[in-house]
Amino acid sequence: MLDQAEALRTLVRDKIIFSETRPRRPRVYTVAVTSGKGGVGKTSIAVNLAIFLSKAGRRVRLVDADFGLSNAEVLLDITPRHTLDDVVKGHVSIYDAWTDGPAGVRLLSSGSGVEAMANIDGPTGIGVMDTILSSASNGEIVIIDTAPGIDESVVSLLSVADEVVLVTTPEPTSITDTYAAIKVLTSYVPETDITLVANCCNSPAQAGAVARGLETICNRFLGRGFQRYEYIPYDASVTKAIQAQHPMAIHCSHCAAASWLRRLAIKLAERVRKRECNLDEVDLVEA
Repeated sequence: MLDQAEALRTLVRDKIIFSETRPRRPRVYTVAVTSGKGGVGKTSIAVNLAIFLSKAGRRVRLVDADFGLSNAEVLLDITPRHTLDDVVKGHVSIYDAWTDGPAGVRLLSSGSGVEAMANIDGPTGIGVMDTILSSASNGEIVIIDTAPGIDESVVSLLSVADEVVLVTTPEPTSITDTYAAIKVLTSYVPETDITLVANCCNSPAQAGAVARGLETICNRFLGRGFQRYEYIPYDASVTKAIQAQHPMAIHCSHCAAASWLRRLAIKLAERVRKRECNLDEVDLVEA
Protein backbone atom coordinates (compact mmCIF):
# COMPACT_ATOMS: atom_id res chain seq x y z
CA MET A 1 0.00 0.00 0.00
CA LEU A 2 1.26 3.45 -0.89
CA ASP A 3 2.14 5.60 2.09
CA GLN A 4 0.78 9.16 2.31
CA ALA A 5 3.86 10.78 0.82
CA GLU A 6 3.88 8.43 -2.19
CA ALA A 7 0.15 8.95 -2.63
CA LEU A 8 0.78 12.69 -2.69
CA ARG A 9 3.45 12.34 -5.36
CA THR A 10 1.11 10.22 -7.46
CA LEU A 11 -1.74 12.68 -7.10
CA VAL A 12 0.50 15.59 -7.96
CA ARG A 13 1.86 13.81 -11.01
CA ASP A 14 -1.52 12.66 -12.30
CA LYS A 15 -3.76 15.57 -11.34
CA ILE A 16 -1.49 18.61 -11.42
CA ILE A 17 1.99 18.43 -12.85
CA PHE A 18 1.21 16.60 -16.07
CA SER A 19 -2.24 18.07 -16.67
CA GLU A 20 -2.56 18.92 -20.36
CA THR A 21 -5.01 21.70 -19.52
CA ARG A 22 -2.62 23.56 -17.24
CA PRO A 23 -1.95 27.07 -18.61
CA ARG A 24 1.46 28.48 -19.29
CA ARG A 25 3.08 30.21 -16.29
CA PRO A 26 2.27 33.95 -16.33
CA ARG A 27 4.81 36.70 -15.97
CA VAL A 28 5.07 37.13 -12.19
CA TYR A 29 7.84 38.13 -9.80
CA THR A 30 8.42 35.52 -7.10
CA VAL A 31 10.01 36.31 -3.75
CA ALA A 32 10.84 33.41 -1.42
CA VAL A 33 11.15 34.38 2.26
CA THR A 34 13.25 31.86 4.17
CA SER A 35 15.64 31.42 7.08
CA GLY A 36 18.37 29.07 8.22
CA LYS A 37 16.53 28.42 11.50
CA GLY A 38 13.06 28.96 12.89
CA GLY A 39 11.98 31.66 15.30
CA VAL A 40 13.62 34.60 13.53
CA GLY A 41 10.41 36.31 12.31
CA LYS A 42 10.33 34.82 8.82
CA THR A 43 6.56 34.34 8.51
CA SER A 44 5.78 37.69 10.09
CA ILE A 45 8.05 39.39 7.56
CA ALA A 46 6.50 37.46 4.65
CA VAL A 47 2.95 38.33 5.72
CA ASN A 48 3.59 42.01 6.37
CA LEU A 49 5.81 42.42 3.30
CA ALA A 50 2.91 41.13 1.20
CA ILE A 51 0.54 43.63 2.80
CA PHE A 52 2.88 46.58 2.34
CA LEU A 53 3.41 45.66 -1.32
CA SER A 54 -0.35 45.52 -1.79
CA LYS A 55 -0.74 48.88 -0.08
CA ALA A 56 1.84 50.24 -2.53
CA GLY A 57 -0.48 49.36 -5.39
CA ARG A 58 0.85 45.95 -6.41
CA ARG A 59 -1.31 42.87 -6.85
CA VAL A 60 0.11 40.35 -4.39
CA ARG A 61 -0.33 36.66 -3.61
CA LEU A 62 1.07 34.96 -0.53
CA VAL A 63 1.87 31.24 -0.62
CA ASP A 64 2.37 29.54 2.73
CA ALA A 65 4.79 26.88 1.52
CA ASP A 66 5.76 25.61 4.95
CA PHE A 67 4.10 22.42 3.74
CA GLY A 68 1.98 20.76 6.39
CA LEU A 69 2.68 23.45 8.99
CA SER A 70 1.07 26.54 7.52
CA ASN A 71 0.50 29.40 9.94
CA ALA A 72 0.36 32.54 7.81
CA GLU A 73 -3.43 32.42 8.16
CA VAL A 74 -2.97 32.59 11.93
CA LEU A 75 -1.08 35.88 11.66
CA LEU A 76 -3.69 37.16 9.21
CA ASP A 77 -6.55 35.95 11.45
CA ILE A 78 -8.37 34.27 8.57
CA THR A 79 -9.60 30.72 8.06
CA PRO A 80 -9.08 29.48 4.49
CA ARG A 81 -12.01 27.55 3.12
CA HIS A 82 -9.65 25.43 1.03
CA THR A 83 -5.95 24.58 1.14
CA LEU A 84 -3.34 23.18 -1.19
CA ASP A 85 -4.03 19.79 0.35
CA ASP A 86 -7.58 20.03 -1.02
CA VAL A 87 -6.16 20.75 -4.47
CA VAL A 88 -3.84 17.75 -4.36
CA LYS A 89 -6.75 15.53 -3.30
CA GLY A 90 -8.78 16.79 -6.24
CA HIS A 91 -11.47 18.48 -4.13
CA VAL A 92 -10.99 21.92 -5.72
CA SER A 93 -9.00 23.46 -8.54
CA ILE A 94 -5.88 25.50 -7.82
CA TYR A 95 -7.77 28.60 -8.97
CA ASP A 96 -10.43 28.13 -6.30
CA ALA A 97 -8.02 27.46 -3.42
CA TRP A 98 -6.97 31.09 -2.91
CA THR A 99 -8.42 33.02 0.02
CA ASP A 100 -8.93 36.78 0.14
CA GLY A 101 -6.92 38.36 2.94
CA PRO A 102 -6.32 41.84 4.38
CA ALA A 103 -5.40 44.74 2.09
CA GLY A 104 -6.20 42.72 -1.02
CA VAL A 105 -3.55 40.05 -0.47
CA ARG A 106 -4.60 36.59 -1.67
CA LEU A 107 -3.42 33.64 0.42
CA LEU A 108 -2.84 30.00 -0.45
CA SER A 109 -2.37 27.78 2.61
CA SER A 110 -0.87 24.30 2.34
CA GLY A 111 -2.76 23.11 5.43
CA SER A 112 -1.60 22.33 8.93
CA GLY A 113 -0.95 18.95 10.47
CA VAL A 114 -1.08 17.17 7.10
CA GLU A 115 1.61 14.48 7.15
CA ALA A 116 1.65 13.95 3.39
CA MET A 117 2.18 17.66 2.75
CA ALA A 118 4.98 17.75 5.31
CA ASN A 119 6.76 14.92 3.46
CA ILE A 120 6.88 16.59 0.05
CA ASP A 121 10.26 16.03 -1.60
CA GLY A 122 12.20 18.46 -3.78
CA PRO A 123 10.97 17.50 -7.27
CA THR A 124 7.37 17.25 -6.09
CA GLY A 125 7.68 20.62 -4.38
CA ILE A 126 8.88 22.23 -7.60
CA GLY A 127 5.98 20.68 -9.48
CA VAL A 128 3.49 21.94 -6.92
CA MET A 129 4.99 25.44 -6.98
CA ASP A 130 4.98 25.50 -10.78
CA THR A 131 1.25 24.77 -10.69
CA ILE A 132 0.65 27.41 -8.01
CA LEU A 133 2.45 30.06 -10.07
CA SER A 134 0.46 29.04 -13.13
CA SER A 135 -2.70 30.11 -11.30
CA ALA A 136 -1.41 33.65 -10.75
CA SER A 137 -1.91 36.53 -13.19
CA ASN A 138 0.54 38.62 -15.20
CA GLY A 139 2.06 41.47 -13.22
CA GLU A 140 1.50 39.98 -9.78
CA ILE A 141 4.11 39.58 -7.06
CA VAL A 142 4.06 36.16 -5.40
CA ILE A 143 5.53 35.96 -1.89
CA ILE A 144 6.47 32.40 -0.91
CA ASP A 145 6.88 31.73 2.81
CA THR A 146 9.01 28.59 3.00
CA ALA A 147 9.82 26.33 5.90
CA PRO A 148 13.07 27.18 7.73
CA GLY A 149 16.18 25.10 7.12
CA ILE A 150 18.25 23.82 4.23
CA ASP A 151 16.70 20.50 3.31
CA GLU A 152 15.95 19.49 -0.26
CA SER A 153 12.32 20.59 -0.28
CA VAL A 154 13.16 24.11 0.91
CA VAL A 155 16.12 24.64 -1.41
CA SER A 156 14.12 23.39 -4.39
CA LEU A 157 11.46 26.03 -3.72
CA LEU A 158 14.10 28.74 -3.40
CA SER A 159 15.46 27.73 -6.81
CA VAL A 160 12.25 28.87 -8.56
CA ALA A 161 12.26 32.34 -6.97
CA ASP A 162 13.40 35.52 -8.70
CA GLU A 163 14.62 36.80 -5.34
CA VAL A 164 15.30 35.14 -1.99
CA VAL A 165 14.77 37.12 1.21
CA LEU A 166 16.92 35.42 3.85
CA VAL A 167 16.00 36.40 7.41
CA THR A 168 18.52 36.29 10.24
CA THR A 169 19.01 37.82 13.69
CA PRO A 170 22.14 38.90 15.61
CA GLU A 171 22.15 35.64 17.58
CA PRO A 172 25.26 33.51 16.85
CA THR A 173 23.17 30.40 16.12
CA SER A 174 21.05 32.30 13.62
CA ILE A 175 24.12 33.76 11.88
CA THR A 176 25.73 30.31 11.67
CA ASP A 177 22.58 28.79 10.16
CA THR A 178 22.23 31.73 7.77
CA TYR A 179 25.74 31.09 6.44
CA ALA A 180 24.85 27.42 6.00
CA ALA A 181 21.73 28.40 4.07
CA ILE A 182 23.71 30.70 1.77
CA LYS A 183 26.31 27.97 1.23
CA VAL A 184 23.75 25.34 0.24
CA LEU A 185 21.62 27.70 -1.82
CA THR A 186 24.48 29.19 -3.84
CA SER A 187 25.91 25.74 -4.53
CA TYR A 188 22.50 24.65 -5.82
CA VAL A 189 21.65 27.87 -7.69
CA PRO A 190 24.84 29.98 -8.06
CA GLU A 191 23.04 32.96 -9.60
CA THR A 192 20.50 33.32 -6.76
CA ASP A 193 19.57 36.93 -5.98
CA ILE A 194 19.66 37.12 -2.17
CA THR A 195 18.45 39.93 0.07
CA LEU A 196 19.63 39.49 3.65
CA VAL A 197 17.27 40.86 6.30
CA ALA A 198 18.86 41.44 9.70
CA ASN A 199 15.82 41.27 11.98
CA CYS A 200 15.43 42.16 15.67
CA CYS A 201 18.55 44.35 15.73
CA ASN A 202 19.15 47.07 18.30
CA SER A 203 20.40 49.55 15.73
CA PRO A 204 21.34 49.95 12.07
CA ALA A 205 24.96 49.66 13.20
CA GLN A 206 24.32 46.21 14.66
CA ALA A 207 22.57 45.11 11.47
CA GLY A 208 25.52 46.41 9.46
CA ALA A 209 27.93 44.43 11.61
CA VAL A 210 25.89 41.26 11.08
CA ALA A 211 25.82 41.83 7.32
CA ARG A 212 29.52 42.67 7.06
CA GLY A 213 30.50 39.63 9.09
CA LEU A 214 28.43 37.32 6.90
CA GLU A 215 29.64 39.02 3.73
CA THR A 216 33.27 38.55 4.75
CA ILE A 217 32.95 34.86 5.51
CA CYS A 218 30.81 34.21 2.42
CA ASN A 219 33.27 35.93 0.10
CA ARG A 220 36.20 34.13 1.71
CA PHE A 221 34.81 30.60 1.60
CA LEU A 222 32.12 30.74 -1.08
CA GLY A 223 33.39 33.38 -3.45
CA ARG A 224 30.06 35.20 -3.29
CA GLY A 225 27.28 36.06 -0.87
CA PHE A 226 24.15 38.20 -0.92
CA GLN A 227 23.33 41.18 -3.15
CA ARG A 228 21.98 43.56 -0.49
CA TYR A 229 20.89 43.70 3.12
CA GLU A 230 18.06 45.35 5.05
CA TYR A 231 17.54 46.23 8.69
CA ILE A 232 14.49 45.68 10.88
CA PRO A 233 14.74 46.76 14.53
CA TYR A 234 13.56 44.88 17.56
CA ASP A 235 10.08 46.20 18.33
CA ALA A 236 7.78 44.97 21.09
CA SER A 237 4.82 46.00 18.90
CA VAL A 238 5.60 43.05 16.62
CA THR A 239 5.11 40.52 19.40
CA LYS A 240 1.88 42.20 20.47
CA ALA A 241 0.58 42.17 16.89
CA ILE A 242 1.39 38.47 16.50
CA GLN A 243 -0.31 37.59 19.78
CA ALA A 244 -3.38 39.56 18.75
CA GLN A 245 -3.31 38.06 15.23
CA HIS A 246 -3.28 41.57 13.81
CA PRO A 247 -0.76 42.19 11.00
CA MET A 248 1.46 45.08 12.04
CA ALA A 249 1.32 46.46 8.49
CA ILE A 250 -2.32 47.32 9.21
CA HIS A 251 -2.73 47.70 12.97
CA CYS A 252 0.59 49.30 13.94
CA SER A 253 1.86 50.49 10.59
CA HIS A 254 3.79 53.40 12.10
CA CYS A 255 5.79 51.40 14.64
CA ALA A 256 9.54 51.18 14.07
CA ALA A 257 9.62 47.65 12.66
CA ALA A 258 6.73 48.37 10.29
CA SER A 259 8.39 51.55 9.04
CA TRP A 260 11.59 49.72 8.12
CA LEU A 261 9.68 46.84 6.56
CA ARG A 262 7.72 49.36 4.48
CA ARG A 263 11.04 50.68 3.17
CA LEU A 264 12.04 47.14 2.23
CA ALA A 265 8.74 46.74 0.36
CA ILE A 266 9.25 50.01 -1.51
CA LYS A 267 12.73 48.98 -2.61
CA LEU A 268 11.46 45.57 -3.68
CA ALA A 269 8.61 47.12 -5.66
CA GLU A 270 11.14 49.34 -7.45
CA ARG A 271 13.27 46.30 -8.39
CA VAL A 272 10.16 44.62 -9.75
CA ARG A 273 9.23 47.73 -11.74
CA LYS A 274 12.69 47.93 -13.32
CA ARG A 275 12.57 44.24 -14.21
CA GLU A 276 9.17 44.68 -15.84
CA CYS A 277 10.47 47.63 -17.85
CA ASN A 278 13.45 45.60 -19.03
CA LEU A 279 11.20 42.70 -20.05
CA ASP A 280 8.91 45.09 -21.91
CA GLU A 281 11.89 46.47 -23.81
CA VAL A 282 12.95 42.93 -24.75
CA ASP A 283 9.42 42.20 -25.99
CA LEU A 284 9.47 45.34 -28.14
CA VAL A 285 12.83 44.40 -29.68
CA GLU A 286 11.67 40.85 -30.40
CA ALA A 287 8.41 42.13 -31.89
